[in-house]
Amino acid sequence: MITFLENVMNLALIIIFISSAIYCRKLKLTKWKRKLSKSEMSLYILTTTALPIYALLYLVFLFIKKAFSFMVK
Repeated sequence: MITFLENVMNLALIIIFISSAIYCRKLKLTKWKRKLSKSEMSLYILTTTALPIYALLYLVFLFIKKAFSFMVK
């Protein structure tokens, strides 16, 4: 049951990551067409900084989990 919930959580995180990337791309295209509003600009800055940070942290935690999995039995 725990592994199933972990898989569901990982799937949810992947879906959130993909949808954030798509929304960031939409904001970038909108930025080329017109000036973004303040709320759109704040979302654009937030997603462009959060996506790479999230990807990096996810890979680091995945590596740590694999590297130290031999300690937990």
